[in-house]
Amino acid sequence: MPKSIISGWRAFSTLVQTDLATPQAVDTLMYFEGEPVEPEPENYFTNESEVTGELFPTQKRLLNWKLNGAHKGKATPHLFGIFAAIAMGKCTTTQFGETDAYRHKLEVDKSVVELPTRTMVENDGDAQFLYRGISCSGWKLTGARNQFCEFEATLLGAGSEASNAISRPSRLAESYLAYSEANFTRGGSFDGSAVTGGTSISARVIDFAVEYKNNGKGVYHVGDGSGHVGSLRRGERYEITLEANVEIEDRSDRTALIAGTEYALAIPIVGGIADSTHRYTIELIFPRVAYREAKKGLNEGILKVNAKYAVLADETHGALVINLINKHPENYLATS
Repeated sequence: MPKSIISGWRAFSTLVQTDLATPQAVDTLMYFEGEPVEPEPENYFTNESEVTGELFPTQKRLLNWKLNGAHKGKATPHLFGIFAAIAMGKCTTTQFGETDAYRHKLEVDKSVVELPTRTMVENDGDAQFLYRGISCSGWKLTGARNQFCEFEATLLGAGSEASNAISRPSRLAESYLAYSEANFTRGGSFDGSAVTGGTSISARVIDFAVEYKNNGKGVYHVGDGSGHVGSLRRGERYEITLEANVEIEDRSDRTALIAGTEYALAIPIVGGIADSTHRYTIELIFPRVAYREAKKGLNEGILKVNAKYAVLADETHGALVINLINKHPENYLATS
């Protein structure tokens, strides 16, 4: 009889693993869209290139395994923190006085070689498995008029799979973040905590997309007969893509492109109340960007510019800083 995913679920450890082989307790439920995951063959050998006296291969061997997948859902600070922290490598957590609210400052750690990993349990409605050594090789955040903000993480795993029987954990209650809660601020200055003095262009923004890639990959160790990935490592270079479609009011975007003008750019998305004084927030800050393309077009008969930015490294603050505010008390890179 066919099986349905309707009763399935996916959950992760809030603590990161101390090493690739040692799983952590899985304790936070994550709603998701899309398909379930499972390990797949990385290299399956058949000897079709050898002269064997036959027209078809005669030998076979499954050399190793990989686990690739995605986790997609409507954006919340906790969803963002679980994945962006292990993709970027640095998290500083601060409690707001005596309140229940915490700020998690995420930054790119240039010293990271081995990517941090979490443990995942997935119940697909048929079976339930534990996957250790799950990291994030990149993420994408999008927002558009009349929609929720969407987040997608690209998963990279050790390729191991083990039967599991834990009960479905609870989900951290947070509001979904919507287009109406996003702001788009250009200019001003960044002091390491906040951008001040910028100009909001939110009313003109049709949609935006931010994509981050550390280009992580799995490494198989010589002498390891398991066939599983032995380490997950960052790529040689990182990539950040920042784009926005913006209605045209004047030629300032084009002028800035030609002049090579640099800006600080911030995208704070501020949702519902977390406690009496703080709100669920994802704030993306780019200390130094410049237009790399400002192409004119139309959106339902209204002039627009398709703005693509070069995201540049600032000597003090790097290329990207993210502030998350929620009620999760632990550092998103804590191991205990």
